[in-house]
Amino acid sequence: MTLVWRPDYNGTPGKVTLKKESVAADPYYNNVSLLLHGDGANGSTTIVDSSTSPKTVTAVGNAQISTAQSKFGGASLAFDGAGDYLTIPDDSSFDFGFNDFTIEGWIYTQKADEYCVCAQSSIGGFMLVAYSGGFRFRRFGVADVVVASSLPETNTWIHVAACRSGTSTRLFFNGVQTGTTATDTANYTIAANILVGVDQPVVASVYFQGYIDDLRITKGVARYSSNFTPPTAPFPEVLG
Repeated sequence: MTLVWRPDYNGTPGKVTLKKESVAADPYYNNVSLLLHGDGANGSTTIVDSSTSPKTVTAVGNAQISTAQSKFGGASLAFDGAGDYLTIPDDSSFDFGFNDFTIEGWIYTQKADEYCVCAQSSIGGFMLVAYSGGFRFRRFGVADVVVASSLPETNTWIHVAACRSGTSTRLFFNGVQTGTTATDTANYTIAANILVGVDQPVVASVYFQGYIDDLRITKGVARYSSNFTPPTAPFPEVLG
């Protein structure tokens, strides 16, 4: 938590004062490369990136904001599993290199298998996918890095996270590590767009069906190296 000054309009009419409020804060907010809360009006295709360097997010197919399901904020990103995805242009903030990173978010999948949460659309880019009976963090076109010991449940909100700390990469479901810790010395510097809801549309489309909320990518920070309590509120947009 951190203290911020907010306008107070409840005092003398026509006079605005300031008051201190305690708000949730993120000590690594300046490292956040992408933050998609999925908030907005039902059916809207205006998807906002709330990172410190906002990127343009383009909705493809029927990808849109929906109020039918949400983990936080009353809305989430909806995908019908038939050609829907989001695309975000390549940016240096997605070049992890040999350093730490965290890719996480809440998913409400309506498919038991064969879907992608997010990916980089080029050989060697990261992928967070479920296929062939396993949920995987892998390098596209190269190899699996970590395979979970189970698949996320369907029709319920699950926090999923892939995190590299040093040369150790782990997968977590709802704050509990799943699968073994992998030794990972790969260079994750790829010139490629970020895709949400599919892996590589041109080659092998594994479309997500369901909802995604609070998707966050953090460069240079290993947020989780052991079991943790999953978030109980939206990811903060305040440094502190």
